[in-house]
Amino acid sequence: MSPECVEAVSTLRGMARGHPGASSGERAAWEIMKNLTDGRPLDFSDCFVRLDGTGKRAVVILLVDLATGKTGLSDLH
Repeated sequence: MSPECVEAVSTLRGMARGHPGASSGERAAWEIMKNLTDGRPLDFSDCFVRLDGTGKRAVVILLVDLATGKTGLSDLH
C-alpha cells in the first residue's frame, strides 16, 4: 500500500461514523469503507457527493491505488 493510500484509508476511517446522529459525510465515509471491506452494496455516487473535499480526495487516492494494483482489498481489513 502506498503512503498516500495509507493516509487516505486513515482519513476515511477517521471520518466514518455509522450511528444515527452522524452527519451525512460521516455516514458516507462509513458506507464506503463498509463497501470496500465487507462488500456491502451502496450507491457510490451518492456517498461520494456527500463527502467533503478531504473525503473525496481520500476516496480518489484509494480507488487509484486499487485500480493500479498498489493496494488490494485485503489490505483494507
